[in-house]
Amino acid sequence: MRKFFVALTATGIGLDDTRANPILRRLVGCVSEQPDAKANWIGALVSRYWFLAMLVLMIPAGLWLPEGGRAIKETGWVTPVLVGLMMAVSGFTLNTGKLHRQATNLGAIALVLFSTYCVAPTAAYGLALWLQPADNPHFLTAVMIMAAQASSLASALALTVLSRGNQELALIFTLLSSSLTVVLTPLVLQVSIGSSVAFSLGKMILKMLLVVVMPVALGQALRRWLWDRAKPLLQGIRLVPQWIILVFVYSGFSVATGQINGDINIVLRIIVVSALLHAILLAWNFSLSILLRMDSGTSTALVFCGSQKTLPNGIYLWQHFFGNNPIGALPLALYHLIQLIADTLLVPFFERRNRMQPGDQSRIQ
Repeated sequence: MRKFFVALTATGIGLDDTRANPILRRLVGCVSEQPDAKANWIGALVSRYWFLAMLVLMIPAGLWLPEGGRAIKETGWVTPVLVGLMMAVSGFTLNTGKLHRQATNLGAIALVLFSTYCVAPTAAYGLALWLQPADNPHFLTAVMIMAAQASSLASALALTVLSRGNQELALIFTLLSSSLTVVLTPLVLQVSIGSSVAFSLGKMILKMLLVVVMPVALGQALRRWLWDRAKPLLQGIRLVPQWIILVFVYSGFSVATGQINGDINIVLRIIVVSALLHAILLAWNFSLSILLRMDSGTSTALVFCGSQKTLPNGIYLWQHFFGNNPIGALPLALYHLIQLIADTLLVPFFERRNRMQPGDQSRIQ
C-alpha cells in the first residue's frame, strides 16, 4: 500500500500536492461547471431571442387588444415623443467624432437613397400588379403608399447599433432619407399611381427639428457630462430603443386590426407583397455591399437603412391624403412587422461579422 501512494505521488496525483492537478481539475470541473454552463446557455438564449419573442407577441396583442394601440395613435404626441426618446438615446451613445467623416461617404449615401426611392417603389409596383385582386381598386395605392416612404427613422438605426454596425453612417442615412421625403415621396406617388400630394415643408422641417435633431443634440450634450457615470448602465440604456420598437409594432398592428379582420384574402396578399419586397431589398443592398467591397460596418448600415420603411410618416400620409382607402394602413403595419422580425433575426449574423473585422469599419474600402 505504501508503494501505491508513493507511485501516485510520483505521477503527480498526490492528495497532498499543493499544485492544482490538471486531471483532478478537469474531473471536478466537469461536475461543478455543468449547472453553470446550463444556466449560461439559458441566459444567452433569453438575451438573444427575447426581443424576437416579444415582437411575435405584439401580433395577438394588436389583434385582441387594439384599444391601447389606437389610443397611442389618436393622441398624436406619443409616437413623436417615443421617436424623440429613441433619438436621444442614440445621440447619447453616438460617437460623433466620426460623424463628419461619414458625411463625405457620398457613394453609400447615394445607394441608400436609390434603394429607398427607386428600387423599393419599382419592385413594389411590379409585385402589387402581380398580386392585386381584380375587384379591389385600393390595393395598388395602399402598397405604393408604403413603398414611397423614407427609411425607418428609429428601428434601422437601433438595429444597426445592436449589430455593432456603423451607427454614425446609419444616422446620416435616416436623416437624409427622412428630410428628402417631402420631395421624393410625392414624386414617387405621382409617377406610380398619378396621385398628387403635397407635404407642408415648414411643418416637416419643424417635425424633423423637434423629433430628430434636438433629441440627438440633447443626447450629445448629456454624453459630455454623464458618459463616465452612465457606463455601468449602458446595457440597460441600450434596451430602451428595443422597447420603443415593440410599442410601434403594437400600435401599427392595432391600427390595421379593422382591415385584418375584414378580408383575410387581402391580408395574405399584402403579407406576400411585403415579405417579397423586403427580401428583394435585403438581397439588393447586401449584394451591392459585397460587390463594392464595403466594410462590414458600412454594409450593416446600408442593409438595414436601405430596406426598411417608416411607419409614422406613412400613417400620416394615409390619414391626410388617402383617408378613403380602407386598407391604406395595412401594408404599412404588415411591412413594419415583417421588417422588424426579419432584421432582428439578421442581427446575430451582422454582429458576428462586425466583430470579426478588425480596424476601422466606417469607410468603403
